[in-house]
Parts: sequence; C-alpha cells; structure tokens
Amino acid sequence: MRHEKRGTPHPPADGFWVPSEVPGLELHRAAYTRWTFPKHSHDLFSLCAYDAGAHALHLQGQRVVATTGSLLAIPPGEMHEGRAADASIGWAYRILYVPPPLLTRAAEEVGAPPGTLPGFASPVFQDTALLEGFTATFDAMKDGAASGLEREERLLGLLVVLLRRHAGLTRRGRRTTACTPGVRRARELLEADPTRNITLEELGRIAGLSPWHLVRAFHRQFGQTPQVYQRALRLRRAQVLLAGPLPMAEVALACGFTDQSHLIKHFGRTLGVTPGAYRAAALAGGGQRKRVQYGAPTPL
Repeated sequence: MRHEKRGTPHPPADGFWVPSEVPGLELHRAAYTRWTFPKHSHDLFSLCAYDAGAHALHLQGQRVVATTGSLLAIPPGEMHEGRAADASIGWAYRILYVPPPLLTRAAEEVGAPPGTLPGFASPVFQDTALLEGFTATFDAMKDGAASGLEREERLLGLLVVLLRRHAGLTRRGRRTTACTPGVRRARELLEADPTRNITLEELGRIAGLSPWHLVRAFHRQFGQTPQVYQRALRLRRAQVLLAGPLPMAEVALACGFTDQSHLIKHFGRTLGVTPGAYRAAALAGGGQRKRVQYGAPTPL
C-alpha cells in the first residue's frame, strides 16, 4: 500500500534537475517517510547517496538496507522495490541517474572490454571519499556556476573511482602513458577561446586521447585539470576587462561566466579580492595587480 510522501519536511528542499551539458543525465533529491515504491526499474544507472534515515529495498533477490552515509548502485533494468526501514523516520537521499553509455565509457577507462556494462558484488557500500566525490559532483551538475568542463570532469571521475573500487575493474597499463603533443594541442584549443563551452569529448579528439585519459595526462603535465585551466584563463581575461569601463555584468559574460554572481564567486575565491575592489584599485592605479597562476611550470 502506498502512503503519503512525507510527514516532517527534510531540508534541503526536494528537487529534480536535468543538466543540458550531459544528455540523458538526471538528478533527484528527495525525502520520504511513509511511502512504498512498488516493483519497478529504470533505463538509467542509479547511484544514490543517503543523507538521513534508512531505506529498505528488495534488490538482486535480497533485502538490503541503505543507511545514512551509504551509497547504493542500481544497474539499468534492475527490478527493485523499497520503503522506509522505519516509517517513523523515513529517509532522504540524492540520486544521479546516469545514461548507460557514460557508465560503459567509464568502465573502458578502467579495464573493461568496450561496451561492457559493469556490475557490483554488493549494491550498498560505505566509502567516505566516494561520498564526498558524489556530493561535489551532484552540486556541480545542478549549479549553474560550474562550467561544462567541470561538470564533465567531475562526473566521469566519480564513475571511474566508483568502478575501480566497487566493480573489480583495474586500470590498463597502456592507458597511463602521457601524450605530450596531444595534451599541448588541447591546451592550445582552450587558450584560443577561453569563453567557449568546449566539451571533454572534443578536447579528447584534438589530443587523440579518451576524455578521462586526457584529464589525467593534462593534470600530469600542467598540474591541474582542463576545467581549472580554463577557469584561470577566464579570470585572466576578467582582470584585463575590469581595468576598463565595461559594466561588471558584461565582463562576466565576455569572460565565459554565467552571470555576474558567478564571476564574483570564482574571482574572490581564486584571487582573494572581489572584482569590485580589484576594479577600484586598477582604475585608481593603486595596489599590486594579482595574476592567476595556472601551471605549466616546464616549457613543452
């Protein structure tokens, strides 16, 4: 029998998001008390992070209970049903619904044959570091302040770590060799137009590498990932424009940021001064202008 969804509200509020940068990806955050999910399945891979309470499910022919701090993995097409382990408490969770092609791509990065959809020995696991990665990824995917590159990097990185730790897949040795000329080409593409919302797929193509191999090789050579490098380039451009008459909202858009608030957030976090204070000092000719440091300590 199905009951009403909630009794006492659980902050933060429920929500559902569909990020446009990753076709097929969906995000869901919800809290339930007296609620029963009938037997059903999803076409997408479900990765759930539990923030409160306990959720009892019948999954893979067994009864499992996911509690606060745990993660739950449900393969696409897997029939399952669930309810609160304690109806007086309920449960709260966040879910990443991942399209299967993304999961198979991540599996290939860590050793699976092409097209393999990996499985898990246990659907529920405790992994503090992975949970932190899930939270960072979930927030980035629903936050308009995150660039497209940051979203892609975080999601692919999360899936790679998940599969490596909990699906018994190991990295192939041949994928660990850096390709200096290819990574240089990827860097040059970022530098050609820092405001462009380029994808990891395109950067990987220009470098001749898979997306996740590119991220790792780029980090080895320049000390940071492509999205961090891109953000530094955008902040450099903002420094130049802030020294001129362009309104700050237009500076933000001209540098590739979603809006003025996102420019303020990243500018202050990286340089330790607000864009307004930086502009005032630059226009007055006072103070030392900071520059964003972004790596590449050794000429290629």
